[in-house]
Amino acid sequence: MNSKACKLFLLLYVLFFIGLLVTVLCTEQGDLHLLLTLDYLSTGSVLWNAFQDIFFKYITELGAWGPFIVAVFLLFYKVGDALVVSVAQLMAALVVYPIKVLVAAPRPSLFFNMNFPDVVLHQVDGVALHAMNSFPSGHTAAVFSLMLCLTIVFQKRIWLAPIFFVLALLTAYSRIYLSQHFAEDVLVGSMIGVVMTLLTYWLYQRKRYAWEDESLIDLCKK
Repeated sequence: MNSKACKLFLLLYVLFFIGLLVTVLCTEQGDLHLLLTLDYLSTGSVLWNAFQDIFFKYITELGAWGPFIVAVFLLFYKVGDALVVSVAQLMAALVVYPIKVLVAAPRPSLFFNMNFPDVVLHQVDGVALHAMNSFPSGHTAAVFSLMLCLTIVFQKRIWLAPIFFVLALLTAYSRIYLSQHFAEDVLVGSMIGVVMTLLTYWLYQRKRYAWEDESLIDLCKK
């Protein structure tokens, strides 16, 4: 966790967090959402916007299936790394989903339908707009947790840290682009993902076992 790669990822994250926090505090919720979606889309060409629809439709899945797929692959690299990814996801989920239920915040589709019915949100083909439990973003928590885990796993390759961060950032933005979440949902979701991952790794480092550095194949051979 003291590696240069991890420090770089966390530095980029802190800059992102502060920037988005200031923006959220200084801008009305609905206005900011429209600025990041409809106003943003109005500056692009039809072809470019069509590309973004496809791109964000699929990259958002990094926050859904990505962690599970990566955890399975890591089993064949180091069982301990797969365990860290899985436990970090579980811890983030145990924080995110109770808050979702307790807050029960409307998602952009319902918010605008109730308060600004004349506003037509951008919608991507094949993406159903959810109505409730907007705060915080579970996809964002999952992807920031995953990318921080990967930064720690591959900490000797410092050049991967900014790539992992950008992937997390793009996935987080996809939740806004697809009108599934507001900016503050993404902000808090990212914080939960990062904090729970750091906590998981800290606990993991306190006591290590020899089998954690083995692959699943090596363990099966013993």
